[in-house]
Amino acid sequence: MQTETIAIISTVLNEVNSIKNLLDDFLAQTHKAEQIIIVDGGSTDGTLEVLQDYKNNNPSIHYIVAKGVNIARGRNIAIAHANTSIIAATDGGCHPESTWLEELVKPLLDNPDFAAVSGVRKIESVNSFELFAGALSTSGNSNNEEDRVFHGRNSSFRKSLWAATGGYPEWLYTAEDTLFAQKAKALGFKVALASKAVISWRPRPNLKKLAKQYFLYGRGTGRIAQADLTAAFYHLRNHAIWIGTFLLGFYSYWFWLLSFATLFFMYLTLIRPVLNTLKKQGYDKFGLYTYVPIIVMTRSLYNNIGQLYGHWEYCHVEPFKRNHDLYSSGQWKMASIDE
Repeated sequence: MQTETIAIISTVLNEVNSIKNLLDDFLAQTHKAEQIIIVDGGSTDGTLEVLQDYKNNNPSIHYIVAKGVNIARGRNIAIAHANTSIIAATDGGCHPESTWLEELVKPLLDNPDFAAVSGVRKIESVNSFELFAGALSTSGNSNNEEDRVFHGRNSSFRKSLWAATGGYPEWLYTAEDTLFAQKAKALGFKVALASKAVISWRPRPNLKKLAKQYFLYGRGTGRIAQADLTAAFYHLRNHAIWIGTFLLGFYSYWFWLLSFATLFFMYLTLIRPVLNTLKKQGYDKFGLYTYVPIIVMTRSLYNNIGQLYGHWEYCHVEPFKRNHDLYSSGQWKMASIDE
């Protein structure tokens, strides 16, 4: 049997404050990777100098500068330059535990029927806002292999899977890993779950950045024709009612009663189930009833707006629908890898 080889890939941009920790984490893995390939999107903050220093002292580290590339393009470039049979992927700003790679590739090494593996994520927070923001954006993977997917922040897969799918869809800014995983599943590749392959990450530090994140996630979902427009319209209608009646309340106090009633309804149907779930998971801590309602409402508003906008782009803006159809049918071709 041919010996399996492994490359760790990551894309970074202006990560001077975290790139040393990331590279140290890669080098400290209990299972050593044959290659560590970093694609830099054109950093200007000193990241490249750090990468060069590490490359000089560690022959397994390689970095490629590809100015202006998005994450999908960066990953494709890294994978194309990997001379290995297995790819392990994560992002800049993440912190893999020392056994991460060993656990993440174990299903692939032990069972040739598996072609991809999904790891798990852990919250790395410095305050209550980040704790609850992370808890609300960290979802578990299905115990049912048929429903399981894998995401770019913490996954491994055979390079043959990447070649069969046509690579990551480079026209997408977000949801590129979702469409990549969906294509792999549609082709019949099986996905394992590595519950001990842990990546920690820090959530967005404030509400403004969190709102932007949810908008971009929703926009990406809409761009790959995955948006549930019925649900989006339902939630946005409720937001429009409470915001509109709140503003009208400055002309007549009676509208504030309607605004309060709508917010109470949204609390019962949207917020309280999340609170109950987090309490069962051990998040019954200071700030639960303050931060979680605000975060849930922000997520609902901006994610659904993003879904509608992304779906409009999918239907009316080239090249989203055309490229999606070509990618799904196996006719899409990634740009030449010449970096």
